Amino acid sequence: MNNNNRYIFKRTRKFALSVGLITLGFLLYIVFLCSVPQNQENYSDVRIAVHSLQNELELSDDFPIADFDYAVFDLQGRILFSTINKYQNDIDVRLLSTVREYTAPLIVDGVQTGILVASLPENQTLFSRTAFLRSVPAIVLCLILIILTVRHFRFIKKDIIRPLNELHGIVGKMVKGDLSVSVSYDYDGEMGTFCHDFEAMRDELRDAAEREHAHQEKERMLFASLSHDLKTPLASIYNYAESIRYGVVRKQVDIEKYTDIIIKKSLDLTRSIEDILTHVQTQMRQMNIKKEELYAKPFFEKLLSDISVDVTAKGLTLESHDDIPNILLHADPMRITQVFENIIGNSLKYTKSGGCITVSVNANKTELRFSLEDNGCGIRVEDVTFVFEPFFRGEKSRDPNVSGSGLGLSIAKYIVEQHGGKIACESVFGEGTKVVFSIGIE
Repeated sequence: MNNNNRYIFKRTRKFALSVGLITLGFLLYIVFLCSVPQNQENYSDVRIAVHSLQNELELSDDFPIADFDYAVFDLQGRILFSTINKYQNDIDVRLLSTVREYTAPLIVDGVQTGILVASLPENQTLFSRTAFLRSVPAIVLCLILIILTVRHFRFIKKDIIRPLNELHGIVGKMVKGDLSVSVSYDYDGEMGTFCHDFEAMRDELRDAAEREHAHQEKERMLFASLSHDLKTPLASIYNYAESIRYGVVRKQVDIEKYTDIIIKKSLDLTRSIEDILTHVQTQMRQMNIKKEELYAKPFFEKLLSDISVDVTAKGLTLESHDDIPNILLHADPMRITQVFENIIGNSLKYTKSGGCITVSVNANKTELRFSLEDNGCGIRVEDVTFVFEPFFRGEKSRDPNVSGSGLGLSIAKYIVEQHGGKIACESVFGEGTKVVFSIGIE
């Protein structure tokens, strides 16, 4: 983690240092309180006794017995009387100790005649046990503050700095294209929620990258397929046209046969190119859909009649068992026709001669529903969910020699959704396929 990304760490470190310095100052203050002399009331009894002895010495030449050790010096520093062991010999008065001792002047008739030195009892030392006892709660509080500070710093390091470092490393890998590394931090709280959201974003990016890769793979396969599908009819057109041009075929019947083949191949090429252009329009959401009011019964009866010609030409039959309701629709007739042609076109490709295509129609208050079912080769179960994906051709279950861009059902799905409907596919491999779609009634 570089210096530009250490803001939280620096702020946390400043907080810890500040609290630590405050705590240290508080501890020093407590130590100071514990080391100061005890208050005046703790010395009251001793002071009274010393003053009483001082008065007796000033009024008498005797040295009375006291409850504590004391010594009397004259003004020249000579010892006049002493029960303190260390003052049994002559000593310079200027070297008197003040530790555990109390000094007072002896004054007679207004003139100082000597010095009284009283030794304090051991239980009246300069260190105040009472002060110490009174400071115990403060010391406990200070220790608690230190513990809380350490715990807070550990929390910051564990629950903020470490996951941020981990996220920083993962982002670096994501920038390089590696979306497989996940965040190991998994706890409750704001940071945990953020990590979970980050994981959701990473998963979405990974899925998007996988979809993009799959899409590119499909496009690559499409281009390879289109290259074959375009090259083959173009080669046939060229060969048939060359045969006519150079007189290889001379009979009118053969010429008409060759020209029919050229026209058919040209139409196949045109449809493939139109599918690609239409797909590009759907991807850019720019397909031109011109809706108009039309009555369903006459429109779909004519549409099915026109389609039945192509179905019959392929050796199949088109059956419709339901009467089309004559309801008013708001739709684009050209695009709805394209939906039927794309769906039935697939049935014509993958249903053998003698097969049947059945059309069913029903309506409710919100939609007009169509079902187109054939008894062709069907689709493998693992391919059914992909039939509406662009460029899907189902090579595993279909004849690979059958031409097509794999865009027909994808385009049909887009048109149906633009008309407020839905489309779905059901299929049993080897038995047939049924495509159901609806048109919204406005």
